[in-house]
Amino acid sequence: METIQWTEKISVKNEKIDNQHKKLIKLTNDLILHADATPNSKIVNETLYELLKYTEYHFRVEENLMEKFNYPKLEEHKKKHQDFVYQVAMFCNDVSEGKATVTNEILKFLSSWLIQHISIADQDLVNYL
Repeated sequence: METIQWTEKISVKNEKIDNQHKKLIKLTNDLILHADATPNSKIVNETLYELLKYTEYHFRVEENLMEKFNYPKLEEHKKKHQDFVYQVAMFCNDVSEGKATVTNEILKFLSSWLIQHISIADQDLVNYL
């Protein structure tokens, strides 16, 4: 699977949020690059957990900005965030318990969700930030 490339096309024109998006992309790319690691690999477990924690942090920052600027789709956007965090938490749990490995299916989900969310849902924020 190919890694995700940052482009200005997906920028939300907010340096703080863009830098956080870049870190989320880097963490996802780290998982992609270690996709052939053995099950229960320490690097995969740690990277997946870091992705979960950083995602939670990023979503809090983003949601606080949305509240500050009275973003009209805040609740809808929060729901998307909650659903994603839940899914990543389930991946973390399954991988750490040895119930699953980081498969191409998981990597496709993570990379697709991330790029689609940044390029579509987060682009709507540009006019409010």
